[in-house]
Amino acid sequence: MDITVNHVTHTYQPGTPFMRMALNDVSVAFPSGSFTSIIGHTGSGKSTLAQHLNGLLLPSTGSITAGDLTLEGGSKRKKKKINFKALREKVGYVFQYPEHQLFEETLLKDVAFGPINFGVPQDEAGRRAKACLELVHIPSAFWERSPFDLSGGQMRRVAIAGVLAVQPEVIILDEPTAGLDPRGRKEIMDLFDQLHRQQKRTIIMVTHNMSDAALYSDQVVVMNHGSLIMAGSPAEVFSRDEALQRIGLESPETMQFIRRLAEKIGTPQPTLSAFTMEDTADAVLKLLKGDAAHV
Repeated sequence: MDITVNHVTHTYQPGTPFMRMALNDVSVAFPSGSFTSIIGHTGSGKSTLAQHLNGLLLPSTGSITAGDLTLEGGSKRKKKKINFKALREKVGYVFQYPEHQLFEETLLKDVAFGPINFGVPQDEAGRRAKACLELVHIPSAFWERSPFDLSGGQMRRVAIAGVLAVQPEVIILDEPTAGLDPRGRKEIMDLFDQLHRQQKRTIIMVTHNMSDAALYSDQVVVMNHGSLIMAGSPAEVFSRDEALQRIGLESPETMQFIRRLAEKIGTPQPTLSAFTMEDTADAVLKLLKGDAAHV
């Protein structure tokens, strides 16, 4: 399912002394089956943008089209009833703080709640809950426990399982690896990469992790002070090192390493997109051989 954001502006607390423009004329497309990372500093508008995509927030002006559903801002909003349930069945959202969406007595009941709410029979919802808990590596010995007996990282996994159990076409992730150790972070990111590549799910991820954005994304969207600064492939975005630095962002560590190495050995700064360890090793060998032009 394609999602298109058309000239969206969002103002918090309009008409009050605390009025603040959080999004300013943002237009961007999230193609069906793509993996997009939204990056930017805290307060840049990236989470505000993400929350518009399944109707948690509505535009002050502009519109958002998700499949055959449209969310409109301004005076048009009052003229058209929005089917939020249909939208949120297709567009799932994993919050930054998992305790905000966990509330049932047990993990199984919590993960099954979403499918049941959307009309899935209880037996099928239970089967989905077990399958999704296994998918996020929660052992069966935990399934009858309260979600609030878990660690923060485990709560994050359960929250993700609850969204996956609904089987949405689009999954929005707000800092999905926060609270996870390096192994857990890789497992969760590999899971979303699998959903993207094998099941053609559309993934939209808000993240501070430049390496994750570079490794897993088809598209990177850069936000700053509520405006969309740039959007493109990871190679296109992270090659614009000076533009990123002006807004306080940096390229992935692999690219920083290659640039520092080139500076140390006195070769021209390469134009590259070395994001994996294998790509970085190849780039190092080429630099050491004096082949910077082909890095």
